[in-house]
Amino acid sequence: MVNKFYWLIFVGMLLMFRTICPDAASAQDFGECQKIVKDLLPVFNKSFEENNPALLREESYQRGIRNLQAAYALYHKQAFQSSDSAQRMNNEAVILALSGNYQKALHIMEELNLSTQDGQMHYNRGLFSLLSGKFADARNDFAESPGGSHGTLNTIVAFAKQKKYSEAVDFANGNSAKNTGGKWNYNIGLLYKYLGQPEEAVNEITTAIRQKDEMAYRLQRGDILMRTGNEKKAVKDFEKVARTHPKAQIRYANALLSLNQFGAAKAVFQTYLETDDRTFRGDAYLGIAHCSYGLQQISEAQRYYKLASTLKRETPALQSGIANTHLSKHEYQTAFTLFDRVIKKDSTYLPAYLGRAVSYYGQKKYDLALKDFKKAEKALSEDNKFFADLFVTKAFSEYYLKKTSEAQDDFQKAIKLDAARYEALAGMSSIMIDQKRFSEAGQFLAKGLQYEQGYDLMWSNYGSLLMHFDMYKKGYKVFQKAVSLNPANVNAQNGWGIVLLENDQLDKAMALFDSLVREKPELPFLHNNHGIVQAYIGNRHDQKHQVNEANTRYDGSFEDFKKAMNAAPSRKFYNVNQGNVYRYLEKYDEAKLSYQTYQDKSALNNTAIMYAGQERIKDAKYYLGVAIQIDSLHRVFQYNMTVLAKGKQQEMMRLVASADENSPFSDIGIKYSRDGFVTIYLYDYEYDVLSFPGRHYMPLPVAEYKEDYFIPEYDFKLVAYEKKKANSPKKKHVHYHSQKVKLPGSRGKSGTKCPILF
Repeated sequence: MVNKFYWLIFVGMLLMFRTICPDAASAQDFGECQKIVKDLLPVFNKSFEENNPALLREESYQRGIRNLQAAYALYHKQAFQSSDSAQRMNNEAVILALSGNYQKALHIMEELNLSTQDGQMHYNRGLFSLLSGKFADARNDFAESPGGSHGTLNTIVAFAKQKKYSEAVDFANGNSAKNTGGKWNYNIGLLYKYLGQPEEAVNEITTAIRQKDEMAYRLQRGDILMRTGNEKKAVKDFEKVARTHPKAQIRYANALLSLNQFGAAKAVFQTYLETDDRTFRGDAYLGIAHCSYGLQQISEAQRYYKLASTLKRETPALQSGIANTHLSKHEYQTAFTLFDRVIKKDSTYLPAYLGRAVSYYGQKKYDLALKDFKKAEKALSEDNKFFADLFVTKAFSEYYLKKTSEAQDDFQKAIKLDAARYEALAGMSSIMIDQKRFSEAGQFLAKGLQYEQGYDLMWSNYGSLLMHFDMYKKGYKVFQKAVSLNPANVNAQNGWGIVLLENDQLDKAMALFDSLVREKPELPFLHNNHGIVQAYIGNRHDQKHQVNEANTRYDGSFEDFKKAMNAAPSRKFYNVNQGNVYRYLEKYDEAKLSYQTYQDKSALNNTAIMYAGQERIKDAKYYLGVAIQIDSLHRVFQYNMTVLAKGKQQEMMRLVASADENSPFSDIGIKYSRDGFVTIYLYDYEYDVLSFPGRHYMPLPVAEYKEDYFIPEYDFKLVAYEKKKANSPKKKHVHYHSQKVKLPGSRGKSGTKCPILF
């Protein structure tokens, strides 16, 4: 009760003060209005600095607007005169602009016919024009007003918003604006960005940050750094402001994602989801999906892509991310449908072309795959190790289409990006085999097998390369591995049979080839090798003087070679093996004819041996000499020449039998020799065409943010009304008449006598 009493006294005194001193009251009210405007402007400008209109809808700001309206209404009531109409319209326009009604504010000011003396009003009208998109009008008003540094700053913003970037830069070069908190340099930096000068842009924005470390400056510099491939520097900018601004937090996570720091990026995205902010929730789900994909957590990636799709429209990045997960599962048709849909909506989105190319590859449509790779070649980075799989896919597409040179280049690019990329190493070995560069092929394949030991075709090809160099003992374990991985691999079984023979396991080799020719009678190399085994067994019978058994094997061998030649007449070297059988059967003319059909160094060696057996030593030396001229390092030729020259067959047999396992011939050729010479048989084998299911790890379509906006300085000012002229009001003297109350028995005394209360 007492407090209410004092409050009534205070209000009464305030009203009395305003009645007695109206000018002082008006000045006080205007000062209150100015103070409120001064408090509102930082928030108003911050909404533009951070590109966040939501700040103007916050309760604290709206309360400030209501307080301003109330304070100004009171001031207007007390101080307005008819001559203050221009000031009133200016002030009402300022309040409307602060409330977000920019067009209405400008409309009010456009009704005024301002003189050159109304500098502040010109400036305010320029600000309203800038807010309303009338940039040329804004510049005109700024030119006619004392805006100072802020007027100059806002002029380049008006140029920039009209997309007159060159004119803006020219204006900036001829003017300067101090004390703008970095806005001047920030805006110039953004101009350089639009003009395609990222280095100059970064330099200007760096200068802005030195003046005032604002979130907008950090984000803009980070965005430019991201686009110019400086992700590591961008991460530092985003991290600096990530704790206080959600949009920076999302950018920070995406920057980590672009550096393939999937675990760290995922943690930042999850931290954002724990906050109350919902603006970037869809982006966070999409980011976590990308991170999960990068961590090979495909099922979790699909779950988060689905969550993201409930909050975000079908963006290319989202659809491509979902498609990537299907590629990882080799679901090529589903992936193709998604990538194709993205391309139809946005034909400029290059990651979708890369994805569709891989989809085509998985469907064995190699020519279409190469067409999409060509369209997306600008997106193929030779410096990003995560592109290695794409180069492998492109290279195999080229290899299968016989574009060997292009395939070799792309395999090498993949190896450069990832030295352990065994698919590329194996691909290079296939190209080297095709080019008959067997030594290099073996090196590539040996290195590839260090990183991938579960692919039987790589093992069988490597074993065949070892056989090419007569390294049968080393090939024994290689083919054993290949057969253990895949017993159905015919080339591996064929090689296994050959090394069993060379390991003097003739009966096992015979049983194996018997089985193989029954299962695959159409393969000529199986008949050829089956014939070689029979020939060796015939030699073994010969050494035991089992003539009938030996001739049976020779006849069988002859039939094998005949079948091989009928199935593959282009493989002339089968004649060398057939010539050996003719020689054993002492059909020397037929043998000579067979050797001449394939006149290589092996045929020359065997011709020399035939002549040596006929005691035609001169002819034997001649043919063996020619063979040595062709290959002077061939130890079989040198051995046979030594035997031929010195007749020391037994001594040389022991020498060769004790040779190192890497000897170009094995002891089997001597052990079952009928004459002390080494007869050369030509094994046949084929190299497998390698194919890989593909890791199909695609480059992640990391989200890009194009939040480019210029930052003006809105510094509206209210204009005070004119002071009222002082009119001294006449004082009215009021005479109060005393009222005398006569009470009975008072004897005429005036006044009132209070009764005595008991």
